Amino acid sequence: MTVAPSGLATQPIGEGAPVAEGVWQLKLPVPFPLRFVSVYLVRGDGGWTLVDAGYDYPPARAAWEAGAGAAGCDLAWDVDRIVVTHFHPDHIGAARWLGEKTGAPVCMMEREIPSARKLWGSSDTGPFMEYLVRQGMDRDMAEEAAAVMRYVLPLPEEMVPLRPGGKLPLRESAARIVHAPGHADNQIVLHDEARGILFAADHLLLGITPNIGLWPESEPHPLARYLESLEGMRRLGVDLVLPGHGPVFHDLDGRIRELVSHHEERLAVMRREISDRPKTPYEVSRIVFRGTLTEHQRCFALAETLAHLDHLVLEGRAQRVQKEEYVAYRTA
Repeated sequence: MTVAPSGLATQPIGEGAPVAEGVWQLKLPVPFPLRFVSVYLVRGDGGWTLVDAGYDYPPARAAWEAGAGAAGCDLAWDVDRIVVTHFHPDHIGAARWLGEKTGAPVCMMEREIPSARKLWGSSDTGPFMEYLVRQGMDRDMAEEAAAVMRYVLPLPEEMVPLRPGGKLPLRESAARIVHAPGHADNQIVLHDEARGILFAADHLLLGITPNIGLWPESEPHPLARYLESLEGMRRLGVDLVLPGHGPVFHDLDGRIRELVSHHEERLAVMRREISDRPKTPYEVSRIVFRGTLTEHQRCFALAETLAHLDHLVLEGRAQRVQKEEYVAYRTA
């Protein structure tokens, strides 16, 4: 079975479109291969709730201005709150600008706030570079990749903490805040139970799979936590899934089955690649993720490879081998 995209939200990048009563999707451009991130504007009795802020650069700011205007939302006066689902720069990047423009509070999961400040508050790329080298990446390449991935990102001076299980009022209903780890340790999604809508952030995507990576700052076993979270979302009674990237879709349980199957296949592929001899995570990533990749993509491919190798070790199907300068993995 292949989950089909919805006929909703087919507008071009840079434009907005209604996806439900009082809900607009705005496709904000990003300067990397994903091409756009979807943010959502939800009209409520006291004002609008904005779900995610996008990447902060001039084309995205211009799209915010035009898209909000098309939806009937005056950014200077009508915004009640801004909810950031997780700390990645295409979701939190414009939060400071948007907060200052709207005067609205920026909200994020309570544990994600200190994590974001720690990561984006330092320009020291050394620790991340050494992490890449330990996984088998050439030092010169690791230095270039670390400079792309780690930089200072201005964040809002104040952020309001959100707690899983809490409720956010949205129009005539409310959205339940759901902790959805895997893609980011403290990512949240919003479940509007009354209307059967899931604001899915990067937890459930269609057309591509969310990157589930093991990073230096990650909590242990991200793939195990992601799969557990997916299982907890089965049978939510959701009729409309609004993701952070890619098409809108309707079949939540069908997409969960596809994602679980994808990771089972990926685990089998990676285990096969380390069956003949121990390999570094970077070596495995270059076999599994073929083609010409940017430094940014190489890092995400490596992090995803690490998450799967870590999961194989967790299941007793692989072993981690510690060398003097790097780590390697082999089948158990």
